Amino acid sequence: MKNLLFILSLLFFISCGNKKTDEAIDATTFDVVEPETEETPTETNIAPATKTYEPKDIIGNYVGMFRADIFDEAKKPSWANKISLSIDKIDGDKVEGHSVVAGNDRPFSGLISEYDSDEGVFEISVKEPGDDKYDGEFNFNVSPKKNQAEGFWDANDNKLAVTRRKYKLEKKEFKYDPELSLDDMNYVELYGTYNDHTGESEMVTGNVANKNPSTEELTKADVENMHKGDLEVMRNAIYARHGYSFKNRKMRYVFNFVDWYVPHSTDIRDKLTDIEKKNIDLMKRYEQHAERYYDSFGR
Repeated sequence: MKNLLFILSLLFFISCGNKKTDEAIDATTFDVVEPETEETPTETNIAPATKTYEPKDIIGNYVGMFRADIFDEAKKPSWANKISLSIDKIDGDKVEGHSVVAGNDRPFSGLISEYDSDEGVFEISVKEPGDDKYDGEFNFNVSPKKNQAEGFWDANDNKLAVTRRKYKLEKKEFKYDPELSLDDMNYVELYGTYNDHTGESEMVTGNVANKNPSTEELTKADVENMHKGDLEVMRNAIYARHGYSFKNRKMRYVFNFVDWYVPHSTDIRDKLTDIEKKNIDLMKRYEQHAERYYDSFGR
């Protein structure tokens, strides 16, 4: 009897021990949670965004060199002038604007003939009125992505010295800034002054940057010893800051290569400040009697 009770007690003890072990295993198993993994999209799975431009995106002013492409050299053509080509209005596929170059301000109108959505480029064809001998037709592409306009102008009159010009222009709006300087102008040749016999030309020296007649009133002492060419350029820099488009070929060739110069208007007389008007009068008086400065070509 005692043996039987011992055996029963032993079996009960073993049974309880197994139950606790099972509970411990169950609890451990319940607490172990495998982390969820989230798939991260790769760059190759992301489609690139494509920008679609609208006609309004090309409205603005484009500036650069207007270069002779087809010409009669015997007629002594103007090889290059800085031009502003302005797209002023878009209505559907209709285009209106104007160009300012070499002292001329001419309107034009025409059409957007095509839009290349892959390149983001508008093809444009516009004509000037035709009531001026120098009128013609502009055919060009405009890229709002690159802010550029590029193409050709063909003259109506095939007897002109230049019957075709080409251009690649950058979008750039005109803004008057009296602080614009002539710091980079030193020993610049004045157009039309080269002497075949002496090999010399009238030159502009760095003295044109010593004073700014758009910001400070000049005195007699400032100008009385300056060379004629320096005075002429310094005076015309006032007009250039206001975006004046020069008819004078000599001044066009000087300012064509000044980075900040934007030919914007053919009449800026009502834009001049009081200081500028006083300085123009002073420089003109001394210009008349100033000596010209000549130096070897190419210095």
